[in-house]
Amino acid sequence: MRDQLAPELGIEYESAREADAEHTHASVTKAGEAIGYEPSRTITEGVCEFIEWYQANREWYEPLVRSS
Repeated sequence: MRDQLAPELGIEYESAREADAEHTHASVTKAGEAIGYEPSRTITEGVCEFIEWYQANREWYEPLVRSS
């Protein structure tokens, strides 16, 4: 998101916290086997699409989220 919205911002790295996961085994394999799910875009494409959608719908979406 930073790369799309404000690439000039620096990234500050902090020490890991006790509850942070060092590795992940996230996978959509079971969803594919169970219901035939296949991703239609990469995470980068999805983030770009979301940012575009948010910017186009911010006027009505932001008050909705803030009031929930």
